[in-house]
Amino acid sequence: MEDGALTLAWTRGIAHTPLQGRRLLCWLDGRIYNQPDLVDELGLPADTDAPALLAEGYAARGAPLLERLRGDFSLLLWDPAAGTGILARDQLGGRALYLHRSGGVVTFATELANLVELLPSRPPPDEVAVAHWLLPSVLPEERTLFAGIEEVPPATCLTLGRDGVTARRYWAPRFEQRRGLSLAESSAQTRELLTRAVERRAGPAEASGVLLSGGIDSASIAGISCSQLAEERRPRRAYSAVFPGFPEIDEGALIASVAAHNGLVATAIETEPGGLLAAAAPYIETWGTPPPTPNLSFLRPLLDRAAAEGVRFLQDGEGGDAVFWYSAPLLAERVRHGRLLSAWSLAGSFPEYGVPTTWRTRVAQLRQWGRRRDFSPSAQPWLAVDPSLLERREPEPLAAGPAWWTAKVAGILGPGSRMAHDTTRRNGALSGIEPRHPLLDVDLIEGVLSFPPELAFERRFNRPVLREAVTGLVPDEARLRPYKSNFDPVIVAGMDADLPLVEALLGPGAHVGAYTDRTALTAHLAAPPQPLGARRAWAMSLWYLATMECWLRLQAGEEALPAGALHSFGTPGYSFSSL
Repeated sequence: MEDGALTLAWTRGIAHTPLQGRRLLCWLDGRIYNQPDLVDELGLPADTDAPALLAEGYAARGAPLLERLRGDFSLLLWDPAAGTGILARDQLGGRALYLHRSGGVVTFATELANLVELLPSRPPPDEVAVAHWLLPSVLPEERTLFAGIEEVPPATCLTLGRDGVTARRYWAPRFEQRRGLSLAESSAQTRELLTRAVERRAGPAEASGVLLSGGIDSASIAGISCSQLAEERRPRRAYSAVFPGFPEIDEGALIASVAAHNGLVATAIETEPGGLLAAAAPYIETWGTPPPTPNLSFLRPLLDRAAAEGVRFLQDGEGGDAVFWYSAPLLAERVRHGRLLSAWSLAGSFPEYGVPTTWRTRVAQLRQWGRRRDFSPSAQPWLAVDPSLLERREPEPLAAGPAWWTAKVAGILGPGSRMAHDTTRRNGALSGIEPRHPLLDVDLIEGVLSFPPELAFERRFNRPVLREAVTGLVPDEARLRPYKSNFDPVIVAGMDADLPLVEALLGPGAHVGAYTDRTALTAHLAAPPQPLGARRAWAMSLWYLATMECWLRLQAGEEALPAGALHSFGTPGYSFSSL
């Protein structure tokens, strides 16, 4: 089964009728981007489809085939005669995979909602996961919001056999530093790797688009797509959100410049503040989990517009922040090894963002990053749960290497990457669109991780390697822009507009009352702080509280967001324009 949700149950020790021969069966959810290369390597007919390729390739090469795959996938390979098989998830979590174990039965699916439907009864909420959502912090281990349902980590292969289920990680980056590599050399290799990543994910021109902002990540994807791809695969359209009501952060002019440079027809959406929870409700009801970010109010209608115009594949610049960002713990490592002059020099290479580098700014960087930092989340005063539910263990490194390098790997491969994949995939599916992430590409990531880490530090701006790589492909007003827009005002305004609905959801009798102190929560709702950073944190705390309340209502057999509430508070409007 290709491009359909994988929802199956497997019973340990079940008898199977032997088939003639030992033909492997394959179920696939997702895409294999290097399928043509593998077909050639294995000597298979050119028209071999992805499931047949996987079955034949695994029969010939076994588990090492998984390391060669490049794509977004979850798959099952099954040997009916032997009654054994494997489940595997791609290296970066482009597709999800969930498991439920009960007795001798393992039930699995690629979406939480599908797995819940397969079980005899709906699992109760996982108290630990709910508490972490409300904090908020990363869910521990492989937990989900449902008790007894676990998420299979990316790059994991599960062996299914008569003796049970065993898991192993089949891929992780290797620490291989290429010392002496210059910025020009690293940027040239980046352009080559990024071009290949875009080529692998490109669709037919008439069905392709780019999700475009004024930032360097999406602008790079647009520049590569429109200049390096064959004509029949170059996207024709771009889709963006603009915020003219916030002129200090609005990127409309930059988006128009990038679109014009690449010959893209650009459509922009402008939304009124609010409607965040109204847009989140269908997501929760469809996928059985709340969305982690409040951008659905403008993203959903924008994706619907793209789908109505024939777009089926949308290139997305998600992931560049992590892949090309500098690793600040490098400063602590140099201090720890007594390389004080080198540390002083590096402290002066952090991006300035408009603040000139002085000895004071260097001292500030050394104070902030010159020692190991504890990023454990702080408790919320209104959260009333057993403290043991919030205990965090230090996660095992995803790869072996120096601390600065493993921190960078964790940033690329950690929960943020999986969240981006899950959220954009589900948002797109609601509109019939398949988002693709060229910057989250295994070969690109392995290449960038081998570059000298100092190349990621540049006083003028962040991500200097990527900016240099797309010289000539992205207009300089976007390529050399020294900072990123801070969209906190948009989030704050949206939650301010939704505050009456939040207060109605979190009133007496709210399901989140089992996890909160009523008096403290009421005081929290009534006292928004004024500094923008603190107010943004306050707004996001309301988002996590309200979306969890919607999710808990759904688990109790109620509407996630009562229709009466939507009618009472209304939903904001939006409009489209050409850039």
